[in-house]
Amino acid sequence: MIIGIYDFFDLDTIEASYEDDGGFEDGEMVVFKNEEGSEEVGKIMYFNEEARNKERFRANAKVLRKATANDLQKFDANKDRGGTAVDECHKLALQYNLDMQPFYALYSFDGLSVNIVFTAEDRVDFRELVKDLAKVLQKQIHLKQIGPRDKAKITDGYGRCGRRFCCKGFLPRMESVSMDMVRVQSLESKGSGKLSGACGKLLCCLRYEVEAYKELRGNLPSTGSRVTLKKAVMGNYDEGTVVSLDILNQRLKLQVGPRDYVTVELSNVDKVTTRPMRTAPGAITPRNTNRQK
Repeated sequence: MIIGIYDFFDLDTIEASYEDDGGFEDGEMVVFKNEEGSEEVGKIMYFNEEARNKERFRANAKVLRKATANDLQKFDANKDRGGTAVDECHKLALQYNLDMQPFYALYSFDGLSVNIVFTAEDRVDFRELVKDLAKVLQKQIHLKQIGPRDKAKITDGYGRCGRRFCCKGFLPRMESVSMDMVRVQSLESKGSGKLSGACGKLLCCLRYEVEAYKELRGNLPSTGSRVTLKKAVMGNYDEGTVVSLDILNQRLKLQVGPRDYVTVELSNVDKVTTRPMRTAPGAITPRNTNRQK
């Protein structure tokens, strides 16, 4: 049995072997031994029959116990102390004119090390800063550079939907989101402001329905196609050119005359008589069996 543990000190999920004795539950706070043999506080993320990610598997890691009230009190105290470490790091970053923004720090469970997390546009040479910071804090210093999506996961918050950030609330890992996913769902016109999350990157939720959209869009002809209709519309129009698609409702907007437009159900399409010269961005090849070959 494999257990996935979120390591609060390293800000990453690790996997370790686990003998399932029913003693631990998903979401429980635990104290575990890491690869170096030190004790840290973590949160159980999942149980699995085999490793999900071999790069995250730690052969020497082991869950020791459920976190006690004293363990959690010590853990919270270490988090509170992190604010001082962030402030000192920020002062030194300004002193050395380093373009970095430290925003979070956590002391190890034994209090001997501190992990300071920062964002930066480029790589930062912080070697001199680390030397001075170690003298000030009298601790072993770990500096970790992360991206804006990871920062949002650490800082937490609520999206425009009113729900907690997906990356913090329930996603076990963050997967890439591309503009192709936006195009498949015909959301290009929404603008970057509505498609971006608090991190400034594309919304994680754009992944959730993309496969359903691909399947539904596969039923529809591409924009620019010429189609004939089973039943005439607006009096005597029985054909038109597809100008836009309503993927979820399986409808097409057709231009049937120089200034005449109408929306029809997919079920009223008889066949595709002419296909566009070029497929629109993100368009999926239709599966309509009534098209001309």
